[in-house]
Parts: sequence; structure tokens; C-alpha cells
Amino acid sequence: MNVTLTNRGLLRAVLVAFALLLAYRFLAVVTTTFLLLAAALLLAVILSAPVEALHRRKLSRSAATGILVLVVLAVLGLAAYFLLPTLARQASQVVSGLPGALTQLVEQARALAQSYGFQMGGGGGGSISQAVSSIGRRLLGGLVGVFSSLSSVLFGLLVLVLVPLYLVSQPKAAVGWFARFFPPARRGEVWGVLSDVRGGLLRWLLGRLVSMAIIGALATIALYLLGVPGALFLGVLTGLLEFVPLVGPTIAAIPPLLIGFTVSPLTALWVLLTYVG
Repeated sequence: MNVTLTNRGLLRAVLVAFALLLAYRFLAVVTTTFLLLAAALLLAVILSAPVEALHRRKLSRSAATGILVLVVLAVLGLAAYFLLPTLARQASQVVSGLPGALTQLVEQARALAQSYGFQMGGGGGGSISQAVSSIGRRLLGGLVGVFSSLSSVLFGLLVLVLVPLYLVSQPKAAVGWFARFFPPARRGEVWGVLSDVRGGLLRWLLGRLVSMAIIGALATIALYLLGVPGALFLGVLTGLLEFVPLVGPTIAAIPPLLIGFTVSPLTALWVLLTYVG
């Protein structure tokens, strides 16, 4: 009897664990899809500005969208030709240097603690530094592993390309489909509200893009003058993370601080003061 109850309890636990796993995977897929659609919507709002400007000059939306795609591809191609080799080299340099920077930071902290009579890690030779280095490599490997699924990457690229192009080239069809969820008497109001939302969102996005460009350029110049390795990559990363308020700039400051610490503690201090400024 006890054996039967134990088996039932074990089976119930397995079923609950399986249900939780399915729920987690479902929520992960829903969250990822929602974030992709939100990013596609923001990209469509940004692209709508030049398309609207060309459309006001008597160009059809399809032609304006085609011209915009060609311009964007040309800009990306030039940027990839001139910057991608340097960015790839510096990204590899930063990724390979972060575990060593963490190790050096722990060693410096241990030496400082010992100078004040404290003992870190129970006197074990390199256990802490090795552990921190291992953790750093696992974290970096985990970040790279997020993009390891080719199908997920292709799906994300398709959403980020096709959805904005459709919304930009056929805005009336998309807005009209959304307006059908409201009573006919309110659909004119819905169109007005969506137009106001688009205008406000466009101005906010343009402000964020200008802020990202300024912060990224200033960070690149400052890190280069301070002699921090990978200044261009770290500056671009800082500019991109500037899009996320408060949290983004804080996260962006961590890699330059660690890499700067490999140069000298004084360099790390200057990097900290630069990012606070």
C-alpha cells in the first residue's frame, strides 16, 4: 500500500514538473514573439518617417519603400565593409579578455584584503580566481548560446524585416484591420488616436536614436583616449544599450570597467568617472 502511494506521489510530481516545463516553454515562446513584434512595430514607426516624406513628393508608398530599402542596404553594406572587421576583432578581444579581467580583479581584491589582515577563500591558491573565470566563461557562453538556434534567428529576421515593410507600404490596410475591432461610429476616432500615438512615438524614437548616437560616439572617443582595448566595440555596445533607460547604461559600463582594470586600476577609475559623467 505504501509502495503504491509512493509511486502515485512520484507520478504526480513528474506530471506537475512536466506541466511546469510546458508552461515555461509556452511563456518563453509567447514572450519572444511579443518582443519581436514590438521591435518590428518600433522599426516600422522609424521607417515610416522617410517613406511619408517621399510619399508627399508624389511617390507611391511601394516605390518609397523600395528606395528606402536600397538606401538602408547601401548604408549597412558600407558600414559592414569599413567597420565589421574591426568590430569583430575587438568583440573577440573583449570576450576573451573579460574572464581574465575578472580573475585579475579578484586577485587584487584578495591582495587588498590580506594587506588589512583578512583572508579570502580560506587561503586556497587560485580557487576564487578560477571559479570567477569559469563563471565568466559560462555567462559569455550562455549569451552566445541564445543565438545558437539558426531557425530562431531566421524567424526573428523575417519578422523584423517583413512586418515593418508591410506596415510601412500598406499602413491603411493594417490600421483598417485594427479599426474593425471597434464600432463603426468610433473608427474615425481610432484612426486619429493611432495617428497621434505614431507621431509621439516617432518623436520619442528619434530622440532616443540621437541620444544613442551621441553617447556611443562620446564613449568610443573617451575609451580610445584612455587606452582601453576594444574601444570601438565597447562604444557601439554602450550606444545600443543606451536605448534601455537606467538599466542599459549601467550594464554598458561593466565591460569597459573590467577591461580598463586590465590596463591599470587608475584607468578603471577614469572609465568609471567617464560613464558616470
